[in-house]
Amino acid sequence: MKRSSGFTLVEMAVVIFIITLLLGSILVPLATQVEQKQISDTQKTLDEIREALVGFALVNGYLPCPDTNDDGAEDVNAGTGRCGTVAGGIATGNLPWATVGVAGTDAWSNRFRYVLNERYAWRPPAALINLSGGGTDVRVCQAANCGGTGTAVVAVIVSHGKNGYGATNSLSGTTNPSPTGADELENTDADREVVSRAISAPESSAGEFDDIVTSLSQYILLNRMVAAGRLP
Repeated sequence: MKRSSGFTLVEMAVVIFIITLLLGSILVPLATQVEQKQISDTQKTLDEIREALVGFALVNGYLPCPDTNDDGAEDVNAGTGRCGTVAGGIATGNLPWATVGVAGTDAWSNRFRYVLNERYAWRPPAALINLSGGGTDVRVCQAANCGGTGTAVVAVIVSHGKNGYGATNSLSGTTNPSPTGADELENTDADREVVSRAISAPESSAGEFDDIVTSLSQYILLNRMVAAGRLP
């Protein structure tokens, strides 16, 4: 009897298994590359936002207030010349991207969070920024509840990363689910502390964390304003 040509079911199964392994070995690194590009692009956007905030201060003599109603514009009390929502000297909300003229979202279509020492956003009839500084500084910490051990800065811009926990989604206009880890949770409240540390997976002993943070130092801001003739 002649042996029939073609693949048997076992041979087909082996071929499919090999193809699956090959595709998996290709797709996993590709997904990692895409995610790394998203992180790099978001970090670049954050750096551009920081420079735009400095430029805004050079032109106006103060930093913008946060956007608290997701329309892209800063929210200011015109009668007092101060930010609309302040707690303990700290103003928080979304980045007023339309006011500053920068990108409104990170690589995952979520709004940037903006936290600042509200004193630096005063404008007439309130007093403008001066070399004495003042107000309540934001503190950049390596973990939640760092107390007075963090680095004092004027303002912080936060991307809530790939998981987007706690961020406002630009597509739906709604707030994403709250984070469960203490460090990410710290970056969603309205206090002066913001956590910035290495990214870690949910199963990590440090807990899940993928927020990307950049900050604006008081001394950099004041130095740039002095050099531009805005101060003293």
